[in-house]
Amino acid sequence: MWSRRSVIYMVLVSLVAVGAYSLPGIAGFSVPWSVVLVLGTTVSLVAGFKNSQVLTRNSEALQAFSQITAGSRVWASLSIDFLDETNARAMIYRHLAWLTALRFSLRRPMPWESMARRANKEFRRRYHIQEDDGSLPIELRALLGADAEPVLAAAQPTVALLAEQTTQVNALLKAGTVPTQVYSELFKLVRDFHDQQARCDRIKNNPYPRQYAIASAIFVWVFCTLLPFGVVPVFAEMGKLGGVLGVVGIWLTVPFSALLGWVYMSLDLVGESSANPFEGNANDVPISQICRDIEIELRSALGETSLPPPLLPVNNIAT
Repeated sequence: MWSRRSVIYMVLVSLVAVGAYSLPGIAGFSVPWSVVLVLGTTVSLVAGFKNSQVLTRNSEALQAFSQITAGSRVWASLSIDFLDETNARAMIYRHLAWLTALRFSLRRPMPWESMARRANKEFRRRYHIQEDDGSLPIELRALLGADAEPVLAAAQPTVALLAEQTTQVNALLKAGTVPTQVYSELFKLVRDFHDQQARCDRIKNNPYPRQYAIASAIFVWVFCTLLPFGVVPVFAEMGKLGGVLGVVGIWLTVPFSALLGWVYMSLDLVGESSANPFEGNANDVPISQICRDIEIELRSALGETSLPPPLLPVNNIAT
């Protein structure tokens, strides 16, 4: 269902190719198979390179959130073990607010992302992301109360929240509340959160180079359009064998061209839809689920029992 438009397109082009090959006046019209073969090889290399680079971007995004998960656990452990209950709760809830601000920032739509494509919009009906149903001000106020207002007024709430964490960590050291070694570890964690946020922002704000993405898409469409015109003579010759093949031979161009075209177009579609791992596609990094799992774990460590439910996959799609 997601890639059916490529099949419909290939069927139509294949019918045109069969018609052009059979119509009087232009009977026998086709594209030399050697041309199609060379073009197909080039398209395979370009599409393979694109998908390889896209997979690297996706893996880096997942790695960044794996680092955030590990750092969140250490942050909670140090806060609970070395701080009084009030300060520990403030540090952990501010961290949860940072995670909330980060995922809302990463979910904002960008002009080059693919969620506006009809196929992706249709597929979104099978699932939904948490950020579609909520808003950053409401969720931050639930976590921080009145302290959320200056954060919401900041140009970048994520940076403002990390700055507040640094301020509190410095204040705890000056007050003699935490040992120097613990202060050092907390400061390193804040710096690591800055690093991971910068990695995520780089992936979000800098698309896969458009010259490669657009050229790859154009090459795929050109190849798939010419493919039936190169295949039709092969099946027409097969039709000369007589029997059943004599009747259906040339018409086999349609299903086989549709199959081959679908393979190439789907490969390009998968690459384009995976190039931006935070936009909310079905195969993106499930940052909403990761952040919810972190929230449950950290609030449980504080001894809370009224916890939000985990975000379970919908139709086997994790968000």
